[in-house]
Amino acid sequence: MPRRSRSSSPVRKPRPTFRGWALFGVGVLALIASAVFGRTDVLFVGLFLTVLPLAAMISVTMDRPRLTVTRSFHPDIVGVGETASVVTTARNESSRPSPAAQWREFAPPAVGVQDSAPFPRLGAHQSNVTHGRDTIVLRQEVRALHRGSHPVGPLIVSRTDPFGLAYAEYALGQPRQFVVTPRVQSLSTGDLDIARSEGTEHELLRHSIPSADELIAREYRQGDPLRRVHWRATARHDKLMVRQEEQRSNPEAWMLFDTHAAGNDAEFETLVELVASIGVHLLDQGFVVSVVETGSRQLSGRSGAGRTGTLGSATPTYDVGSADRLLLADLAAVDQDAESRDDAVAELAAGLRRSGRAVPVFAVLSGGSLDELGALAAVRPMCDPAVAFVASSAPQDVADVLADAGWLCVPFAAGDQPAECWQRAMQGQRAAMQRG
Repeated sequence: MPRRSRSSSPVRKPRPTFRGWALFGVGVLALIASAVFGRTDVLFVGLFLTVLPLAAMISVTMDRPRLTVTRSFHPDIVGVGETASVVTTARNESSRPSPAAQWREFAPPAVGVQDSAPFPRLGAHQSNVTHGRDTIVLRQEVRALHRGSHPVGPLIVSRTDPFGLAYAEYALGQPRQFVVTPRVQSLSTGDLDIARSEGTEHELLRHSIPSADELIAREYRQGDPLRRVHWRATARHDKLMVRQEEQRSNPEAWMLFDTHAAGNDAEFETLVELVASIGVHLLDQGFVVSVVETGSRQLSGRSGAGRTGTLGSATPTYDVGSADRLLLADLAAVDQDAESRDDAVAELAAGLRRSGRAVPVFAVLSGGSLDELGALAAVRPMCDPAVAFVASSAPQDVADVLADAGWLCVPFAAGDQPAECWQRAMQGQRAAMQRG
C-alpha cells in the first residue's frame, strides 16, 4: 500500500541564500557607515537590509508545505541494474496555494535517482476535488545499484521566499522500501535439472506434455472453466465434457545455501546470484524447491508449504507459479550470518529421506569451511544429480571430500556469471556420464 503523510519536518533549517547573505553584509556595512558618518538615512537603509533576510527566514519557516504524499514503484520489485519509476502523488491540504519549490526523493547510495525538479505551485484544497490544480503526480526514474531492501523517501521539498533571500528543506511522507533482487540469468536445460530416478521422469511428463494428465473426461459441472472443455469427448458423448486431471505431485529439488559469513562481500553476492538463478531455473522447470541455509533462517518460503525439518522446524519451500517472485524477494534481504547451524545438513538429509528417491540437490558453498562436510558427503546416494558450487576462497578440503564422495564440484569466484558456472557444471556432468 502507498504510504501517506501530510506532516512536514525541516531537513535543513531556514538559512539565508547567497543573495540574502549579500544583502545582510551590505546592511552591516551601512550600519557601520551610519555610525561613522552620523547619517540617519544610511542607518534606516542598514536596518532594512539586515532585517530583510531575517524576515525571509521567518517566512519560509511559517509557510511550510502541507501536503499529503503517496508513493509507489513501477515495477515494485526490480533486479540489480534495472530501473523503476517512483510515482509520487502530492496533494495540497492547506487552505492556501502551496508555495513554489524544488523537490527530490531521498534515497540511499544503493539507489540512483535523477536530480531535483521544479515543484509546481498547487492551488488551495477543495474537499470535492480529488484530481485537479491541488494535486500533482511526480515521476522520477531510479536505478537499482545494489541488492537489498532500501528506503526511498521521504519527499524532500526545498523552497525559498519570493525574493530568494532564504531557503529551507522539508521532509514529507514516510519512506517506502524499494526491493532490489539479485541478478537472475537464464540457464540452459540439461542433465542437471532432470533426476533419472524411477518415477521422476513420469512426473516431469506432466510439465513437458501438458495433456498427459488430461486423459480422463467427465461431465461438465457448473463453475468449471471453459478452457477445460474436452471438445472431442463432447462430440462423442453429445454433451459438454471437461478434462479431468490426474493429480500428481511436482518433482522436488533441494538447495543448500551457505549463508555463514566468509568475510568476502563480493563473493557472497555472486553466491546469492547463483542461488537466485538456479532456483528460478528449477521453478521454471516445474520443480518444488526447498532451500536449507547453513546460517540462521532468513528465507520465508511460501506460507504453509514448508517441509518439516529437524526439531519440527519448516524448511523454506517454493512452489511453482509465482514462487520465483517470492524467492527473489527473500533473497533481496538475505545477508551473511556470523553464526552457523549445526543441523543444516541433517535437515537436508531428513528431507531427502522423506522424498523416497534420489532428487536433484545443489549446494552453493562460500569460503568458510563447512562444519558438516562429512555429513554432506554422506547424503550423496540420495542426490541425483549432486552438484556443489564451491567458492574459490573455500579450503581445498571442501572440494576434495565432496568429490571423493561423488559430488560434482564446480568452482566459482567473485564476479563469475551464474550462466557460466552452470555451463561448467553441465560440462562436468556430461564428462562424468561418459566416464560412467
